[in-house]
Amino acid sequence: PAYYVGVGVRGGFNDDFAGVISSKAELLDIQEMGISARPGLIIGDDVELRLPLSVEGEIYEGIFPYAGAGIAYNHDGNSEIDPMLTGGIDFAVAEHLYVGATANAIFRTGDTDFELIGTLNYAF
Repeated sequence: PAYYVGVGVRGGFNDDFAGVISSKAELLDIQEMGISARPGLIIGDDVELRLPLSVEGEIYEGIFPYAGAGIAYNHDGNSEIDPMLTGGIDFAVAEHLYVGATANAIFRTGDTDFELIGTLNYAF
């Protein structure tokens, strides 16, 4: 899908569960591959922002893996902006519905944070 918005949950190794608002906007389509921005808002005890760019492609009908890098804003008392790596997969479950699974590694000063995100997204 070129564009979607959705909702989901986040769990992490150092974080409590939180709600997620996910989105995707394709920036460039090159033959069988695409480059997209995948901004996400995490709402829990604090509000956090994820802004990765990813490269993705369809490997089988309705299955879209992706990988990329970007920044993570964590408002947990430090208000830090940290580099992150992201990877995941989107599965088509209906004409406009996609289930997404994402893993992020966030490289904080003196620490690395890992989180897993599951979403249900509406493509348009």
